[in-house]
Amino acid sequence: MVLVVLALAAGGAFLLLRPHGGSPFGGRSGAHITVGLRSKPSSLDIRTNGERAVEQALVDNVYQTLLTMDSERAISANVAARWSESTDGLRYSFQLREGATFADGSPLNASAVVASLQRTIQGRQVGADDLKHVAGVENPDEMTVVITLHEPNPRLLEALAGRAGVIVNPNAHDADFAHTSYGSGPFTVSAFTDDAIELTRNEHYWQDKPALARVTLRYMPSDEALVGGMRDGSLDVALPQGAQAASELAKIDGVQVSDGISTRKTLVAFNNAGSSPFSDEQVRQFTRFAIDAAQIARTQPDAKAQLSGPISQLQPGYEDLNALFPFDLARAQSMRWYFAAGYFTPFTLLADDAHRDLAQQIVDEMAAIPMPVTLEVVDSATLASRVEAGDYTCALIDMDDPHDYTRFVDGSAMFGYQNGAAQEQYAKALAQTDFASYREQLRAFDRIVSQDAASAWLYTGKDVVATRAHVQGLPVDLTSWRLPLAHVRA
Repeated sequence: MVLVVLALAAGGAFLLLRPHGGSPFGGRSGAHITVGLRSKPSSLDIRTNGERAVEQALVDNVYQTLLTMDSERAISANVAARWSESTDGLRYSFQLREGATFADGSPLNASAVVASLQRTIQGRQVGADDLKHVAGVENPDEMTVVITLHEPNPRLLEALAGRAGVIVNPNAHDADFAHTSYGSGPFTVSAFTDDAIELTRNEHYWQDKPALARVTLRYMPSDEALVGGMRDGSLDVALPQGAQAASELAKIDGVQVSDGISTRKTLVAFNNAGSSPFSDEQVRQFTRFAIDAAQIARTQPDAKAQLSGPISQLQPGYEDLNALFPFDLARAQSMRWYFAAGYFTPFTLLADDAHRDLAQQIVDEMAAIPMPVTLEVVDSATLASRVEAGDYTCALIDMDDPHDYTRFVDGSAMFGYQNGAAQEQYAKALAQTDFASYREQLRAFDRIVSQDAASAWLYTGKDVVATRAHVQGLPVDLTSWRLPLAHVRA
């Protein structure tokens, strides 16, 4: 069987993107920092807890993945030093790094990787759905792991850089996963309390040991509490959930505020069901021309970059589609007059209170077409449930799942969107036998859905990071997803 070598890249923490401060590398010290966060994980069980908060705290710090992704979202080495793939996409071979160990000193070898992956699959643990095409996992020797598939899955490598690829110590049979940890990362969990996780340097860590001896992840009830903690000196780092806190943090002496890109997408969702005016492609398109997405992306405090399609900047398949629907009210009005004056009945733009001002701006822009739209504000839980059920005409929403673009091809009521060309293109992407081809086919899918104006995408959100001057090496991108601390100095 012919094998194609895919990559060999330097390992390291997941997405050490644009470190804040100077060089992140330095000698070991006894330093301790306290990081203020908002969302505390309900459990530390990496196997069963799918919350974003547990991944943010533990992955890359306490647990490691077989592969990772670099700053360009290319698959890179991690626990596996290199890998190869058969030309038919049905067999992957991974060569592990020499000398890797778990925190208890036991070897992180091929037997351990096989046992961990098999438990994920057989136990239906978090990430198992991404391994559904796996036919077998075996180790011909202690440095090699071989995965065979029933059918090609071009997303396998991406999955092995995510939750499906987390390697758990196989010796932890009856362990208390909910409160302690059993990984191979640069830190271990030394305490888990009502409002904090204590991380301690892993003295058995198989790569360069972290500069920090301890890190306290302190969970606060509000962004205001985070600002207070930075002001009174009890916090060294703060990661607020809302960008509005950035201005208050920037006023504190000795505190630097940075922002990076996140995975959160803000958009005007269109209900494409037959009873909705947005079931008509021309209505969707002229509405997009009437919404000044570029201006919104420049002025919204939580916006990092304009987005014009279902796949965001740090996801495989992203393409810059901002030129498709530039703000052009005259064009929108011209397209609108194809419909009779009384064709459209009054409808509402649904939004929650956090997005009230932006939603009103969008209502005003749509009314200028003109469209008979008014604002309807509900609580965030009602917004989520109504959009999920398709009980809306259009809605201002956030989406924050790496694969939520599949909602445009899954036939669900959320968007009520049916497009044979989009479904065919997405199926073509999934039929590829390698990640690079999959990514290229996803770009075509991204363009089809955007050109058809399935929704009106506005921007990708930002993650805000505030640090004291003595803290260096902290990443700024994707920090609401993962917060790698191995190369942070203080």
